[in-house]
Amino acid sequence: MTMRTWLLAILGVVAAAAAVLSFSSLRDLARQCGFDSRIAWLLPVVVDAGAAGGSIVWLGVWAGDVARRFARALALSLLALSVVANAFGHALEAYGLQPPWWVVVAVSGIAPAVLGAVVHLAVLLGRIPVVVDEESVVPELDDDGPTSWWDTAPPAPPTSSDRASELIAEGIGRRRLAKELGVSEHEARQLLAASRHTGAGEGA
Repeated sequence: MTMRTWLLAILGVVAAAAAVLSFSSLRDLARQCGFDSRIAWLLPVVVDAGAAGGSIVWLGVWAGDVARRFARALALSLLALSVVANAFGHALEAYGLQPPWWVVVAVSGIAPAVLGAVVHLAVLLGRIPVVVDEESVVPELDDDGPTSWWDTAPPAPPTSSDRASELIAEGIGRRRLAKELGVSEHEARQLLAASRHTGAGEGA
């Protein structure tokens, strides 16, 4: 066996042992907080499975940034909750104490809180990002120049400044210029003044 195989085997043993111990402590805590013994085992399933699912999304590369950030927060929150709940439950069991009312309330709220978080994560994962096919909209350039995409591309529409320059060059008046461009006469006057100023500058 290679070193990698031995390492994976050791990690598997550690993970299995930790999962069993965590499962047992959380199940006992659920029992102490009033859960029926027949369903108390569902509490560790909710916590550990939620943390595992969040970790998978967080550490994966196939989910969007928003989903990964939420999954990271979910995974770390559930891992911290598991540590605290395990320690608290084991302390109650070791010293024969009864959990205070606020612990019962908190433990009872874990399942619906995790359910809401998992549903939210599922919705985030369902938001498929719109990916633009660059090859369909961006022409490729080769050594000889643009591809044939440019031959079939429609000409760009003239800008308002180009149209204004053409009309002014024809000697159009202020009112007609305003009507042709759809602007006020004041704006048309400014365009004419700017054109005369530009022409005088070029003449100099």
